[in-house]
Amino acid sequence: MPTVTRGDVSLYYEDGGKGFPVLFHTGGGGDGRMWHLAGYLDRLAGYRHLVLDHRGHGRSDCPEELDAHRMGEYVADVVAVLDDAQVERAVLLGYSGGASVLYRVAATHPERCAALIGIGSVPEPDDDSTTDSPMAAHLREVGVRALMEEFAAAESEPAPAWLIDNLATTETEMFALLLEAWAELSGAWELFPNMTAPTLLVAGEEEQVDGAADRAAAQLPNGRAAVLPGYGHLQAFWHEEITGPLITDFLRSLGL
Repeated sequence: MPTVTRGDVSLYYEDGGKGFPVLFHTGGGGDGRMWHLAGYLDRLAGYRHLVLDHRGHGRSDCPEELDAHRMGEYVADVVAVLDDAQVERAVLLGYSGGASVLYRVAATHPERCAALIGIGSVPEPDDDSTTDSPMAAHLREVGVRALMEEFAAAESEPAPAWLIDNLATTETEMFALLLEAWAELSGAWELFPNMTAPTLLVAGEEEQVDGAADRAAAQLPNGRAAVLPGYGHLQAFWHEEITGPLITDFLRSLGL
């Protein structure tokens, strides 16, 4: 599978399938195998799949400097993968922190984004990312697996073992550096005027505040939201049998 190097960081990605390209981006924990394990690649069998292990995760390099984990580096990595794969425009599909990255790709490089799908990252008008710094300290204290198990325990059903196992493959320091480097980010709402591509926000009912997904979608130039009753942050991802058809219906409505 191909790799592309930006600076001194080598990025691994898979390039498979045929059809309109979809780039998959995961969050603070785990790697691109999550999309395979959950069934999203099977669901999107008629598309070309660019499945990225982003920096600090999976088979990509793990830079140890805080500045290497600034949001701008993650955004530039996505563009580098698209360039390396010779893809002009793609559907950008992200989960959790990966969706946050892709919101910024769509806003700053709108010509590269045919459609945008964010799972489990609900923009709110008063987002305050500085809360990520205390989480980084807690993460360093307990480790990635324990933190993921804490998240899972807050949901209404046990998380599948494969998901926790995959999330826990990420080194604690890589996840902590991401949280710290993103701590000063402003919220996504200021990006909305530039996020012109058709956008679908998928969120669990339990992870949003006061209907944040619907409110965010209403502010987007071309947005819509799907809220999954009773689900939390992890459930919105692993229940591909629910989330997957929402994605395929959205793409078909766009003729993609």
